[in-house]
Amino acid sequence: MPTLKARLRSAGKAGALRREGFIPAVVYGPEIDSTPLAIDRRDLRALFSQITRSSQIDLAIADYKKGEKIDVFVKRIEYNPVTDEPVHVDFYHPKPGYPLKLHVPVKVTGDALGVKAGGVLNLLFDTVRVRSLPEAIPSLLTLDVSDLGLGDAIRVKDVDFGEATPLLFPEQALVTIMSPRGLEVEEAAELDADIEEGAAGEEAEKAGEEET
Repeated sequence: MPTLKARLRSAGKAGALRREGFIPAVVYGPEIDSTPLAIDRRDLRALFSQITRSSQIDLAIADYKKGEKIDVFVKRIEYNPVTDEPVHVDFYHPKPGYPLKLHVPVKVTGDALGVKAGGVLNLLFDTVRVRSLPEAIPSLLTLDVSDLGLGDAIRVKDVDFGEATPLLFPEQALVTIMSPRGLEVEEAAELDADIEEGAAGEEAEKAGEEET
């Protein structure tokens, strides 16, 4: 579990903090009062490069209960609309022993056989909401599509969520390999031709029966 260092700060003076290279933040939860923090911008960048939105983090707050670490999740990030730099972060400290609902990011790996055959990979969900104790929530769901052919799919029931419970139906597809449009039209035309031939054969057979 990654660790992030922080220090207590007085409310306000957010602009001055940012000019000094710190990002204002706050941590709150069912068992902790809303506590303003300041985090070194470099530490925050390093953290964001190695976590996902469902990663659990050890927050080490200087001068907070003798340096006690608390487990947190990133609740919300505010970005500067021009520079795209974070300007404020909310951390959430869950109640120990109680389940939590979070969106877990989905990552697709591998080169699908169906894509090599001309199909199109369709990712239907880039996150999956799960329910679990905080320590059992996965930080990432990795879906290997290497063996998927045209028309194949990976469904919720095919994925290992560990101790977490996905809040989607088991048959719900997460990723599919769709046939290219041209191939679909060609297959539909072939099917129509087969139907027409079958119908013509039946008419001929009926005509033969009537003649006898």
